[in-house]
Amino acid sequence: MRLFLITVLCGLTFACAQTTEMQNTPNITPTPDNNAIANLVIAEPLVNSFQSQRAIAQLNQIVLNTKLSEEERAQMFFRRGLLYDSVGLHALAFYDFTQAIRLQPDIPGVYNSLGIQHTLRGDFIEAYEAFDSTLEIDPSYHFAYLNRALASYYDKRYELSLSDINAFYATDTSDTYRILWRYLIHYRIDPKAALHSLENAKSGVSTGAWTIRLIDFYLGEITQSDLLGDLLLGLENQKQLSERLCEVYFYLGKYYADRDQPAVAKNFFKLALATNVFEFVEHRYARLELELLHQRNPSDTKIAENE
Repeated sequence: MRLFLITVLCGLTFACAQTTEMQNTPNITPTPDNNAIANLVIAEPLVNSFQSQRAIAQLNQIVLNTKLSEEERAQMFFRRGLLYDSVGLHALAFYDFTQAIRLQPDIPGVYNSLGIQHTLRGDFIEAYEAFDSTLEIDPSYHFAYLNRALASYYDKRYELSLSDINAFYATDTSDTYRILWRYLIHYRIDPKAALHSLENAKSGVSTGAWTIRLIDFYLGEITQSDLLGDLLLGLENQKQLSERLCEVYFYLGKYYADRDQPAVAKNFFKLALATNVFEFVEHRYARLELELLHQRNPSDTKIAENE
């Protein structure tokens, strides 16, 4: 779910890995569900692509050696920041975003990216200010509603979060991921109403979409074994497998975390992180979810520090 990246790189490639054909299709043998991790499919972790590394090197040369106006330099910092972010170098991305804002304080995408960084750091006031600035500059920047909703969600301001996610959902009611986040947020307010709303929203999703299986799982219409057993349907290469696993394992982690099964949830979040699909929403928040689970169980702190 690439909801954070903004396609303004003017030909620079975001891909986290070169596409390679899957030579060995994982063999899945279903076993009964027992709230444990079963039927696992493990993808090779994605590696940073040559294109991304070359693009970063090119931008480094431009920033260091080319005479640029402040606006041009701001755009270079923004583009390089997005690339850093897409390969998991979040601290370097944060630095570039702050430099871009200093040089040109009217780029909505930069504020949006900074808001995400602040959310992941737990700096919620700064995150709200960044997303508010995004929407003040460009009210049509719909992803700011999602990202502000997530900031409110992790800040436990669920009513505000639901308002923003509803605004984001309204722009595309057929998107499974908007539906799932809307459900996850609504669940914190009223689990029964959230489930009913999820069931109604399912009708807007194409029956041919693989992601509808995630909704089916949350509705209890298929088992975990069914969901994992269908993971390979429609996939053509290793990159697609890693991306799908990142998503599926994250939402399985959320399912178990919300049902007070932290040990199972932690394992699924770790599996999502192991895919290295850095630009996906699910990968970013899997790390935060793990941190929150460790905070609830102080005995895990020493283990978490070594992960």
